[in-house]
Amino acid sequence: MACVLLVANSISHYMGADVDSSNLTLCTTKWVAQDENSDIKALLKMLDFSINAYYADFDFSLSEHPALKLYDEGEAKEGVGAGAALMYGFLNELDKRDITLQVEKFLD
Repeated sequence: MACVLLVANSISHYMGADVDSSNLTLCTTKWVAQDENSDIKALLKMLDFSINAYYADFDFSLSEHPALKLYDEGEAKEGVGAGAALMYGFLNELDKRDITLQVEKFLD
């Protein structure tokens, strides 16, 4: 999503438009935020506007499912929207166990 913001930034710059980023927030996952091969902070610093950015402090340490363990080992990556979905869950009072159990249901 940081790359999408950079594209939008370039388009707005080309068109001479100002971006009102007051309602924009980037939510990612801990896996992306702490990935040593990803520098999301540097990408966001390239923007001409400021944006609030957060990551969901979530992992699959409560799961025994081998496919989910790959996320914590850095072998698997989530798709676009995982950070926002996790943040939405946390804001709606779901805890780590609730989210883990729901994700595991998709794998049964």
